[in-house]
Amino acid sequence: MKIAFPTDMHVPFQDDAAVDLAMRIVSDFNPDLLVCGSDGVDFYAISKFDKNPDRKCGVQEEIDKWKELQKAWRDAAPNARRRFLVGNHEDRLRKYLWNHQELADLEALKLPNILGLESLGIEWEWRKAEIDACQEIVVEDNLVIKHGQVIRKYSAYTAKAELENERYAISTLTGHSHRGGTTYAAVRGGMVQAHEGFCLCKLDPEYVRRPDWQQGIVLAEVSRDTIAVEPVPFQTFSHRKVAFWRGKEYSHE
Repeated sequence: MKIAFPTDMHVPFQDDAAVDLAMRIVSDFNPDLLVCGSDGVDFYAISKFDKNPDRKCGVQEEIDKWKELQKAWRDAAPNARRRFLVGNHEDRLRKYLWNHQELADLEALKLPNILGLESLGIEWEWRKAEIDACQEIVVEDNLVIKHGQVIRKYSAYTAKAELENERYAISTLTGHSHRGGTTYAAVRGGMVQAHEGFCLCKLDPEYVRRPDWQQGIVLAEVSRDTIAVEPVPFQTFSHRKVAFWRGKEYSHE
């Protein structure tokens, strides 16, 4: 199975140049599975944090932009099954409704309905873990894809912590940290590995100066016996955003 994992777009704070590079790479990769969500929508207006009044983007505008981008992702990966992962930012909706219980039972405000997942052809699997933004996609019983809940300071440290949380029983692919990083561990059955999935949001948030984030996308090919993961970082040279994958250069001015 060929898998593409674009994570942490944080619409409406996505980096359009980074998203464009990711889509072009995914189009050439032609995945069987495209992961959606994983902090795709920011839900800035309903977060519990202090908000900049100059940022006037409302919830509906965020949702509309995210839907627009999902149609573009569908065009980039027309043969892919698309499955949704709840990230901690999508989970802001659930937390908001729990604090406004008079609205919490409205079906129209459930996350898959408010995002229009069915009409977009995106699969949603509810499970109890969703309450903690811990949805998972398990592939061939040897790789688990999830947004992640752990954050560590340096590249690959988060990936290592996710592997520890799984007791080294399965390889992991996660977002959340906004960094790229890979770690491996030898186990009795051979080897397990863990990967952090970069981000596709802008790198200049208002709440931190010069964050240690990296943009990129992770691709993987998984079978019952093998896992081959390709982290594809994006770099900036002379105001051009550039990625190199399988001998080809992708760039965006």
